[in-house]
Amino acid sequence: MLNDDMQRAAEFAHAAVASMARHGIPPTPVHFTVWYEYHAGRDHALGRAMDALVAANQAFTPEVVRALYEQHLSPARLFHASRDAADKLDAVMDELRDHIGSAEETTRAYGDQLERFSDKLDAEPATAPAQVDGIVDAMLLETRAMQERNKELETRLAEATAEVTELRRGFEQARREALTDPLTGLANRKAFEQAMHLLVRETQQDNAALSLLMLDIDHFKHFNDNFGHQTGDTVLQLVGRMLADNVKGRDVAARYGGEEFAILLPFTRLDQAHGLADSIRRGISARKLVKRSSGQELGRVTISVGVAEYRPGEPLSGLVQRADDALYAAKHAGRDRVITEREIGIPAGGG
Repeated sequence: MLNDDMQRAAEFAHAAVASMARHGIPPTPVHFTVWYEYHAGRDHALGRAMDALVAANQAFTPEVVRALYEQHLSPARLFHASRDAADKLDAVMDELRDHIGSAEETTRAYGDQLERFSDKLDAEPATAPAQVDGIVDAMLLETRAMQERNKELETRLAEATAEVTELRRGFEQARREALTDPLTGLANRKAFEQAMHLLVRETQQDNAALSLLMLDIDHFKHFNDNFGHQTGDTVLQLVGRMLADNVKGRDVAARYGGEEFAILLPFTRLDQAHGLADSIRRGISARKLVKRSSGQELGRVTISVGVAEYRPGEPLSGLVQRADDALYAAKHAGRDRVITEREIGIPAGGG
């Protein structure tokens, strides 16, 4: 797959440079990254934002491109979002500490006042009911004031709880977004790599199998070039849905990059993984792609799949490489097929 990847990367790079020249954008690393990712189509949100700017005849000034980079591609954006949320949480906790400290002081003062009232009652003769009534009235006033302060504290505690809950929800949403491909809804490359490390540990502990499918959409560039990026996105979403529908339990389906996908299959041997891969392949190729606006048939979507099984003790890169080699063999054997590492004769311990 290396030659194909290099060819696609070169095509994206040429398109990015041409776009920058057309819009008069200086070829800085940041500007190149934005246009490269736009033509690669890996960030759906970035693509929508740039398409909207094109539709509105918005000038792509360096400032506009820099803003797109900061919003969609900058590695610092998640850090800044997390830092802002942490700052808000610190502010809420500081305010809560102040309220609790004030409540403790108020409670102590109320206790001291009750002791003074008690001392007065003990000192008053039983024949002075008017003075006793006055002390009781004062005690009632202090008690009501204390109740009001407690209500205020309860209200603020409820508000703070709601704020912390919202912050937690925001953290969880950010975590999900950081691990999810926004276009297909599948796990992204980062989530895939995390899951692979975890599943390798778990399957090794149970002396169980772990297989990997590497899948690539055949002739994906054809859909983008002939029908536009929107159709290309539809193809990616179609494949993503089919993968999601065919995994279960601890299986992990991910968009590995561009038009390449991966599925981790714990507790699954090579032959079983081959069967699932072929079922997915046949399910996708049976679907006809139709343009909704016109009813035009756009052809069939097919995939090529490479399958490998983890070998205990090997580096994870070895598993990925063997599955990728099998995928490369499927491409060169005519596409729309599944090939396992066994079929291309990779020996045990080889890569």
